[in-house]
Amino acid sequence: MEFKFTRSKASTIIVGILSVILGVIMFIYPSSATQLVTSIVGWAMLISGIVALVSAFSTPSVLLSSMDLYWGILGTLLGILIVNNPGLFVAWIFILLGIFIMMAGFQMLFGANALRVAGAPHSGSHLALAIIMVILGMMVMMSPFAMADVTMMLCGCALIYTGIVGVIDGVQMKSDKK
Repeated sequence: MEFKFTRSKASTIIVGILSVILGVIMFIYPSSATQLVTSIVGWAMLISGIVALVSAFSTPSVLLSSMDLYWGILGTLLGILIVNNPGLFVAWIFILLGIFIMMAGFQMLFGANALRVAGAPHSGSHLALAIIMVILGMMVMMSPFAMADVTMMLCGCALIYTGIVGVIDGVQMKSDKK
């Protein structure tokens, strides 16, 4: 069975324009966009947690109902935490991301050192990239809100580009009328 998805000319242009508008908003107001996205994630977790709790009490299977109960409690509590304080969640995510980047940099540093000891050519460039990764990880950890703003601005640029490409695709499409 084959499914074919088609887009109409008008919907392609409208989605492109909406992407450009959303991208401009994310680029101009990155902090507000970060808070909004985090709040949306919090509400989604809260709602899915409540649905899982309801499912836990309506499922006849003991195993499924206990899993739904645990996921429901966890999702509901985490959703309430995120909805009430989205800034804390943003900070923690970027602190954890900074730790991950820094650890990846240290791993690259060990690999670059092994390449240098083995006498591999261009091991100096691997060493330089590893040091840059460690420094970048520290920067992300030390200023999570600034990095969140940079991320939102990059996402805004990507949405603007995607929207412009969508509008151009829509204008170049054949007409819907036959």
